Amino acid sequence: QCRSCSISSQSLLFIHSLAQCELLENVKLIHKPVSLQPRGLINKGNWCYINATLQALVACPPMYHLMKSIPVYSKSQRPCTSTPMIDSFVRLMNEFTNMPVPPKAKQALGDKIARDIRPGAAFEPTYIYRLLTVIKSSLSEKGRQEDAEEYLGFILNGLHEEMLTLKKLLSPHNEKICVSNGPETQSVNEEEDQDEQGEGSEDEWEQVGPRNKSSVTRQADFVQTSITDIFGGHIRSVVYQQSSKESATLQPFFTLQLDIQSDKIRTVQDALESLVARESVQGYTTKTKQEVEISRRVTLEELPPVLVLHLKRFVYEKTGGCQKLIKNIEYPVDLEISKELLSPGVKSKIFKGQRTYRLFAVVYHHGNSATGGHYTTDVFQIGLNGWLRIDDQAVKVINQYQVVKPSAERTAYLLYYRRVDLL
Repeated sequence: QCRSCSISSQSLLFIHSLAQCELLENVKLIHKPVSLQPRGLINKGNWCYINATLQALVACPPMYHLMKSIPVYSKSQRPCTSTPMIDSFVRLMNEFTNMPVPPKAKQALGDKIARDIRPGAAFEPTYIYRLLTVIKSSLSEKGRQEDAEEYLGFILNGLHEEMLTLKKLLSPHNEKICVSNGPETQSVNEEEDQDEQGEGSEDEWEQVGPRNKSSVTRQADFVQTSITDIFGGHIRSVVYQQSSKESATLQPFFTLQLDIQSDKIRTVQDALESLVARESVQGYTTKTKQEVEISRRVTLEELPPVLVLHLKRFVYEKTGGCQKLIKNIEYPVDLEISKELLSPGVKSKIFKGQRTYRLFAVVYHHGNSATGGHYTTDVFQIGLNGWLRIDDQAVKVINQYQVVKPSAERTAYLLYYRRVDLL
């Protein structure tokens, strides 16, 4: 992208990148909600999955404040860039302006305030759409179903990797900084053969847990950025094998994957409990080809300030290909992560306020098909002290009941929660 730049432009690029890096290293995340004038997003292509994701991220206070803290550069000020994704999201957040929070007395009027909230002019964020080709994402391939969860992973991993690249400028000799170590969004429910995992790239240590039982714990190298500080959590995956030490792996995540296939799963709480249920792993063999009985359990090791729950509605069936699960899953506005979901070593360290969350955005998938459909978003608006429904460029006020009530044509797909102790 920068080959055509002159030497002076490249020097300027390095100076800008270094300044940006120092800013990000010292930035303090702000979780205080901000009252923004809502704006719809014009959709001239098949971009509803992107628009729905962008509205949820604009409604996420630490993400909004982080991007607003980074300077906006014009094309003439910085003709080349090493951080196209960061630049595009800084530009996006600057499209939204503050709206005064109405006084408490006015809030009691409810409906009147609803009429007072006038959306700003809708706009088309073409520079965001362009990122799919700039960063050569598989999401830009024609003919494939666009997925809001995959797109969120593309965005968060992309921002994370650009921030890691900037970190290299400050510590070029630090071998541990690797730009491809963002969380894999699909890793949580996949079975992995612990014995087959390579060594050397992971830190390994022995931990003594409750009742003096020891376990070998592996953790992949993982460098923090402002994005992991907002969205990044860790799960602990433990494999139990008779007459062997427990083998545990710590895995990072940006979205927590919740399997909802079972008929028993009717609520988010059910899905979370199912996630941490101990399961037997069939057909496991040792290096000497002996079949052994093992089981596996996943627990939550670290909870992020912003917890995104992915209700896995698209499932692959050998007979019928990819199908959509249309079942209703109940989800609360206020979600408490029970201690039973936490890893034994952190149960006493994570207090109630740090595991209690409040819903601030829901991304829905409309339609019965896994290969088509439409995406919309509901977001909580602090100035309204209520909810907005955003369908591309259309913005309307709704009540909280409309956010959580079941609907056959509109199914919740991604749930965005914020930790209440940070509100």
